[in-house]
Amino acid sequence: MTRTFASLAAAASLAVLVVPGTARAQGLEPPPPMQQQPQPPAPGYEAAPPNSAPATINDQESEDSGLGLEWVYLNADAGYGYANLESFSTTTLGMQKTASGGPAVGVGAGVRLLFLTLGLRARDLILDMGNLWELGAEAAFHIRVWHIDPYFGIRGGYNFVGSLDTSTVGTAIGNTSGVSVHGFNVGPMAGIDVYFSHAFSIGADVDAQFLFISRPPVPVPGGLSVSQAVAKAPAQYQAQAQMLYGSSGSSAGIQVTPTIHLGVHF
Repeated sequence: MTRTFASLAAAASLAVLVVPGTARAQGLEPPPPMQQQPQPPAPGYEAAPPNSAPATINDQESEDSGLGLEWVYLNADAGYGYANLESFSTTTLGMQKTASGGPAVGVGAGVRLLFLTLGLRARDLILDMGNLWELGAEAAFHIRVWHIDPYFGIRGGYNFVGSLDTSTVGTAIGNTSGVSVHGFNVGPMAGIDVYFSHAFSIGADVDAQFLFISRPPVPVPGGLSVSQAVAKAPAQYQAQAQMLYGSSGSSAGIQVTPTIHLGVHF
């Protein structure tokens, strides 16, 4: 009995020693890792909004100039024009006066695609020898810096003399309305625009056009033959009358027109 009681006491003492030790062993697990706190952004830094797309060329141009995108332009120009229809060559053009200068007025319209503009232009050169009209197209490459927009490009199209002055043909024929002069032109241009706002600008440009002119034979008046019409002209103009009535003519010349213009942009 005494031996049994001693065995039970020893077992109880061993349990008391083992159980706290086991509990302490289970409580020695390493603590969970500490979460790193986010650092505040540096002063002046602005995070990009969610789902923001990278800046495009359009956005960059708008931000650089502060003017926004441009799609359509309209402008009106005025200046001075000089034309010489026989600068390079002539073949029986039959005109006494082929070079003169005078006021020039015109209008233009077109579209802009980033740095490129494509448009149409009509212009009237009010010259001493008569009105020289131009109807054509233009294309230009632009280098916009802030509100200043330099450009260079090319113009070309159809031109014709609307009405010839009497002094241009002389007195070789009785009626100058029968003289028709037309052709085409092409040449470089350069200019600059200064924008006051997205919608308005003022600028200047100059173009140099190569003219290729032709003249069909002048209709013989009153059912006369060519020889009869030539004979009716004054003696000093009969050679010129022979050119005008008897054959066509052509020439190659040049025209230079500096202008200022007012632009409207959308």
